[in-house]
Amino acid sequence: MGREVYHGDPKGNASEIKLYDQGVREGAFGLLLNSVVLGVSSLFIEPMCKRVGSRLVWAMSNYIVFGCMAVTAIISLVSVREYSQGIKHVMGGSAAMRIAALVIFILLGFPLAITFSVPFSVTAELTAESGGGQGLAIGVLNLAIVVPQMFVSLGAGP
Repeated sequence: MGREVYHGDPKGNASEIKLYDQGVREGAFGLLLNSVVLGVSSLFIEPMCKRVGSRLVWAMSNYIVFGCMAVTAIISLVSVREYSQGIKHVMGGSAAMRIAALVIFILLGFPLAITFSVPFSVTAELTAESGGGQGLAIGVLNLAIVVPQMFVSLGAGP
């Protein structure tokens, strides 16, 4: 948010630093709203899974994430293009870009709530009759999530 939408620079002059800080604050506010949406939508996951099935809810979640990530790329491209074309009155980013970025933060709370619960319920559902044990299957799923996160953390650095 600080660089892409607000066009700030943490190592720039005083106005660029101020814009960067505003963007970071706006991004933190977006994450707060993301968490609120995650908490509220988690109350509706079980009824949705009972009504349409957990696999469809999981697929819907993935499509929402895909759409939000595509829109994120578009917002970034449009915002950078506006700024690079010499429209200096867009310092701090246009209001439409700021609102769109905040809406994306909010929308991503819903699929995040699904990601935190549905894969585990689908795994438990699929392994209920297998005899191998649901605990083992859920443990393997957890490892499949944690190991790539470890590689990303080690590879990305501080």
